Amino acid sequence: MSKKSPVVLVIDDDTEIRYSLERILSARQYQVVTADSGEEGLKVAKEVNPVVILLDNRMGGMSGIETLQHLRHTSPQAMVILMTAFGTAQTAIEAMKFGAFDYIIKPFDVKKILGLVEKAVSAYEDSHQEKEGVAPVLNSEDYKEGIVGSSEPMQEVLKIIGQVAASDATVMITGESGTGKELVARCIYQHSHRNGKAFIAVNCAAIPENLIESELFGHEKGSFTGATGQRKGKFELCDGGTIFLDEIGDMSPPTQTKILRALQEGEIQRVGGTDTIKVDVRLIAATNKDLEHMVSENTFREDLYYRLNVFRIRLPSLRERLEDIPMLVEYMLQKLVKDRKARVSRVSTDALAILQAHNWPGNVRELENVMFRSAVIAQGDTILRKDLPTEIVSAVGDKVKLAAVPSEDAPAEEIEVREPDQPEAMGAPAAVQEPTTIIADTPPPPSPDEAFDLAFATALERNDTNVLVEVEKEVIRRALSHTGGNQAKAASILGITRATLKKRMDQYDITV
Repeated sequence: MSKKSPVVLVIDDDTEIRYSLERILSARQYQVVTADSGEEGLKVAKEVNPVVILLDNRMGGMSGIETLQHLRHTSPQAMVILMTAFGTAQTAIEAMKFGAFDYIIKPFDVKKILGLVEKAVSAYEDSHQEKEGVAPVLNSEDYKEGIVGSSEPMQEVLKIIGQVAASDATVMITGESGTGKELVARCIYQHSHRNGKAFIAVNCAAIPENLIESELFGHEKGSFTGATGQRKGKFELCDGGTIFLDEIGDMSPPTQTKILRALQEGEIQRVGGTDTIKVDVRLIAATNKDLEHMVSENTFREDLYYRLNVFRIRLPSLRERLEDIPMLVEYMLQKLVKDRKARVSRVSTDALAILQAHNWPGNVRELENVMFRSAVIAQGDTILRKDLPTEIVSAVGDKVKLAAVPSEDAPAEEIEVREPDQPEAMGAPAAVQEPTTIIADTPPPPSPDEAFDLAFATALERNDTNVLVEVEKEVIRRALSHTGGNQAKAASILGITRATLKKRMDQYDITV
């Protein structure tokens, strides 16, 4: 059984534009339905359930923006493309605010409108995939700590947490920034016999060196300028509980000495004080620095290092456990929904592929920020490729999928349109509107799949550690060669913009 052609609804009060768009889209096997006003368009949309709606902004009666607001309630799944002759900031902001898939400025060309409709159809299909995949995990007791992942590296971490939680042993957590060291510390605390007492987290790197001792051990009145009264420090406030010292590698040597005494003797002294105060505190420390190297450089006390390093937990970077990304994404989205920060519940297949191909230098924290940003700007209930940050898509998107999307920079045939209320340029007298001109668009150049395969095989034979970069260089070279140096056509072949192609050429020192 053949696949049913997508339905495209064109809402425009200009007869010529409706006719032109209907002819162009029908030639590409779309089912095209038209309406001559916003009011009529709303009725038709309920009847035909369109996949894409091309909506004119300036119409008699209900405007395009007003129609768009109604469509968000009556046809929430449709991908709406607003057509306007005035690319003002207000139009752009309102279009996206009210849930438009995109907007296009008149006059537009055949290739551009077809490319935009194709992208909208693809986005619609992505958002209507079968709702399978990662099962909901937010309400599961297994993930109440926020530590999510079933990969082998994370399973090893969980095993060590289970072994060390019930003891009072000092724990050292190492790993790159953003890997979730504080989450692990809290998990150890919550599964310990001290979970009824205080848990205090201190970021040593965030406190000025001249204040860190006072923050940790307290001070007496008059001990320094501004000390107008006695103050208890974190160790004293945490008596009987657990203190987490994050980024302990940033701590000064004098403070390290006092930490060592607190661990060895179980006692502290306030800054400016003489009394010894007994404290019963379990210490969990964390760092993203190489403490062994710091010990050899005499910038970190060796005796403190061995005192802290009783149990060591190394957290893997996110790039070491990319298989956990679908589960992390599911967890983060459910948390956003629960906290009423977003209404998105899923990620499309191609968007997820890009997330799994990214290097994630900021680790889980970076992924969390990306998910929040993408969920805020996404339309509907699914995060699509277009909703991801441009820097991530441009970095890995072309390697994940070389989609032959027409380039916006490539020359193409135009559909000349003029809205009835469009102002005349430079005070020229109003002219009789010319019929819409349509020139058949030329087919795009062939895709360089063979070049890609050859470059990939060559890079593998050389045991190149950066295979993808070499492949990208070769694909760009061959695309430019295929088009005789025409950058616009080469960008069209590669499915990227001309600006992105130029950036890559400069980066890789590729000349035409």
